[in-house]
Amino acid sequence: MSKKAISIVLAVVVLILLFVFGFNSFKNHMIAKKIGEYKNPPVPITAITTKHDTWTQVIQAVGQVTSKQSTDVTSQISGQVKSVNFKSGQLVKKGQTIVQLDDSLLQAKYQSQLAKQKLAKIELQRQVKLLKTNSTAKNSVDKAQAQYDAESADLAYIKSQIDFMNIKAPFAGKLGIRTVDLGDYINPGSLIVELESIEDNFIDVAVSEDFQPQLEVGQTVTFTNDAYEDKTFSAVVSAIQPSSDSQSHNISIRARVEGEGNQLLSGMYVHAQITLDDQIAIVPVPKVAVSYSLYGDSVFVVKNQDGKQVVEQKLVKVGPRKDDVVGVVSGLDRGEIVVTSNQQQLKKGTEVKINNSARFPNTFH
Repeated sequence: MSKKAISIVLAVVVLILLFVFGFNSFKNHMIAKKIGEYKNPPVPITAITTKHDTWTQVIQAVGQVTSKQSTDVTSQISGQVKSVNFKSGQLVKKGQTIVQLDDSLLQAKYQSQLAKQKLAKIELQRQVKLLKTNSTAKNSVDKAQAQYDAESADLAYIKSQIDFMNIKAPFAGKLGIRTVDLGDYINPGSLIVELESIEDNFIDVAVSEDFQPQLEVGQTVTFTNDAYEDKTFSAVVSAIQPSSDSQSHNISIRARVEGEGNQLLSGMYVHAQITLDDQIAIVPVPKVAVSYSLYGDSVFVVKNQDGKQVVEQKLVKVGPRKDDVVGVVSGLDRGEIVVTSNQQQLKKGTEVKINNSARFPNTFH
């Protein structure tokens, strides 16, 4: 191949390479230009316009139902069960016999001691008559009196043991599941059955010590239980613990249950709200509008910027709650537009488009 042909081939190769590299450079430039010109479409959101409101301040708390009276019925003396006079779950009156232990030996002992007491009484009466005629010494009368008192005390002791054999309900209420059967031998302290009062129950809750100046006996408490989803029960604060727990820094509160709330069983879990006398100024927003974090609670608000709607994030202080609404006590003003959906796609400066065709929630429109 001649030198001229080689030169032509090399020139063609160089031109092809220049074209390829130039085309790629031009393509990358155009891609970068288009990407630079691309703008994300506005993020669709729902929003509400804020307004001021005044709420009665409430304290949220959790606790449990407590019976006015609750006890484990036990025996004070050992013995064999002679009769079981109740059924599991039965209602009983105060003083009603629950279990009778075999007291036949004590009854015989009681009759024997009764005879000794009678004899001591006769001897005392005889010594008193003799003393009136100076036929005996005063010392003999004193001894007879002491003997009579001792025999009477022994008789009373046996009588109390017989009474202990008759195990009775200490107060009116509902019995639990019995743990003894006829013929069982029980010892002092042995559990027979649980007894719970069924009226005038309480709920016990704990609240932060920060609320101590606002707590008063007589304040209204409303509470719910998961087993009764559609019902709200009421109670009245009857006692406030005079000290704060040194570890949790909570104050214990007891409220007397009223009406239907007494159908809840002792130990059942409750969600309670204590109504305070104070009024608090708030800005109500849906609870889904608030983003919670360790660094503080915040909401997104919509602002107009260069003819566009963009968002910015504002720190807020959340106060009382009512159902799906929270009261913001600081950080928001009346008339601000608060985002209520799609917050996960937002950051400062994101352009948005408000679409409230799906009303959320109806309370704020």
